[in-house]
Amino acid sequence: MNATLKVTREKETWSTPMMVLHGLTALIIVGLAAAGFVMTDLRGDSALRLLLSRSHTIFGATLMLLTVARLIVRFRSTKPAALPLPTLHRRGVAAVHALLYISIFALGASGFITGARSAWPDYLGGALASSPQLEQLWSRQAHEVLVFSLLTLVVLHVGGVLIQELRAGGTLKRMIPLFGPKARGRGSIDAEGTSAR
Repeated sequence: MNATLKVTREKETWSTPMMVLHGLTALIIVGLAAAGFVMTDLRGDSALRLLLSRSHTIFGATLMLLTVARLIVRFRSTKPAALPLPTLHRRGVAAVHALLYISIFALGASGFITGARSAWPDYLGGALASSPQLEQLWSRQAHEVLVFSLLTLVVLHVGGVLIQELRAGGTLKRMIPLFGPKARGRGSIDAEGTSAR
């Protein structure tokens, strides 16, 4: 019985490490965006701005590492069965996912370049009393554009998931354990390990 349930779960959901990395990534993206918008409106010599700037830098680097880990886990773990989507819809989903990863790495690169070409490290280390002016740097401008691009992609991703969940169900449970199947008696496993519906 336990083996049967395990096969069913593996077919219906992503692996636990993938779920954890997905959740952490989502939380960090929201937190980084919120911190970025808040700290730019604070005074340059504000203690809160320094705290948020340090947090933004640390969690930005953490996001890069988590994204690398997520890609490794994604390619090495067992993937759930593909959703029954039209070809064009499936290509759109793949494109949004690819652009999400590209945007995250581009954000990290633009942030690193901005720090390397400015007095940002000195500010974070406490050597400067006020935050440096970064608006004139192309990398800082690109960073801002990429933030809005990433948030747009996140909205598209979440919206697409919710629409598919409302249309056919079974989408949220693939990545969020809270929506996972509670009862396992709804379907049988044939000799090849596929779920009969």
